[in-house]
Amino acid sequence: MKRKQREEKRKRRLTLKMRLALLLFVTAIPLTAMMLGILNMIRDYSVAYNGIIANLKVANEFNITFKEDMEYSMYRVMIGLIDASKFEDGDILEGSTKYATVVKNPANMIQSARYSFGTAIERVPGSDSDIKIKGILSCLDGLETAVGRMIDNSAVPGTYGENEVIWENDIKGLCSMIQDYITQYTYYELINMEKLQKHLEEQMEQTVRIFIALLVAVLAAGFGLSTMVTKSVTIPINSLRQTAERFGMGDLEVRARMYALEEVNVLARTFNTMSDKISELMERTKREQKNLREAELRLHQEQINPHFLYNTLDSIVWLAEGGNNRQVVEMTADLSDFFRTVLSGGNDYITVKEEESHIQSYLKIQKIRYENILDYAICIEPDIEEQVILKMTLQPIVENALYHGIKNKRGGGKIVIRGRREGDRIVFEVEDNGIGMDAARLGEIEKKLRGEKSSLHSKGGFGLNNVAQRIRMYYGDQSDIQITSKKDEGTCVRICLGQPADRD
Repeated sequence: MKRKQREEKRKRRLTLKMRLALLLFVTAIPLTAMMLGILNMIRDYSVAYNGIIANLKVANEFNITFKEDMEYSMYRVMIGLIDASKFEDGDILEGSTKYATVVKNPANMIQSARYSFGTAIERVPGSDSDIKIKGILSCLDGLETAVGRMIDNSAVPGTYGENEVIWENDIKGLCSMIQDYITQYTYYELINMEKLQKHLEEQMEQTVRIFIALLVAVLAAGFGLSTMVTKSVTIPINSLRQTAERFGMGDLEVRARMYALEEVNVLARTFNTMSDKISELMERTKREQKNLREAELRLHQEQINPHFLYNTLDSIVWLAEGGNNRQVVEMTADLSDFFRTVLSGGNDYITVKEEESHIQSYLKIQKIRYENILDYAICIEPDIEEQVILKMTLQPIVENALYHGIKNKRGGGKIVIRGRREGDRIVFEVEDNGIGMDAARLGEIEKKLRGEKSSLHSKGGFGLNNVAQRIRMYYGDQSDIQITSKKDEGTCVRICLGQPADRD
């Protein structure tokens, strides 16, 4: 009995998370460590290889041009065709045509070579490459002395013979020695590259053998562990699936069994609890779907085009910089009133007077921004001002009229908002004399308002569609939106509101 209890306790400790962690430890971690080792080896090889290539690139640049440029420059000095004192300003340009020749400054060439071989090139002290570089640097010292002597002699008449000896014996000889040293240095660097490649091949061969042996061991251990983990999961899951199928076929009394795997037990207990409360959950789901839809529409209601806020703030800054303090105060106050109505303490319903104030603030702001193209008038009958309506019913329609009607019309236009009572309903009209729309586009917008599939992809119908969905939800069949429009003449949106279907 005690043995059985200990076995059950041991099984309970081996949760699915622990089993998967063990499988990961046995398989992924060794393979990852092996791959990291290979990547580190390749990185080291790449660093060494790039260093050799960089050294060879520096050496080859001087091997190609240094000897020829130095001998040519000093030859021109020797025969007196150039004034060596002009080297103080850098290289000398012989001729003024496009075929002019550049005589390189010998001191600059020596200094550049000394920096490249003495500093830029990385070397191992005592190596063959290091010995050749020391030879190059020694020759550069001698060459610098010879160049200095020749340049000094060039300023003294009658020293041609001495300069010829310096050019022939010292400069040409030292340049040839430097070229030979560079060639030998390149040879030793190529040998180093060959050794590096051979070392990498040996390491890769050894690593591959170790990797294959490790892979076989990991696969064997992983296969055994994965089989164990799979069985410990699939058997309880299949049992739970069969229970769920029976429950789905109408056997509401069926219950899931408990197993050693704790995660499956959590599912089983949850399933059993669900079966007891299925009717309640179905009703709750229906209620939550309705609440979710209301929340989505409320979210659309609270959305404000950020560009409106940015542009309004930019306009306030611009007016302030221009010293228009009165307009700054007016626009700031209008913006504050606009957002106060948008928030309105979280209420969905406000009075017609508050809605009128809201669109009044919006249009006053836009009037300052588009003073040359926008005019408006608001005609709301006083007897409906205290009537409660759904918040932000008119502002999206007015915004559409401005951005998709007036703004695109040459010369600007006017928006007229009217409100009145017709029987037991309140009717609003938003009319503009903007660009209007043709019958095809009007038909697509009307289809979208009815909730039908439409090919309309522009943003022009979003505000209308949002308002249509909201008033259908809050007012039911007592609401209606009608649109009349003519191309190049204007658009009128008519909104009819009855009593809200639900104010909870």
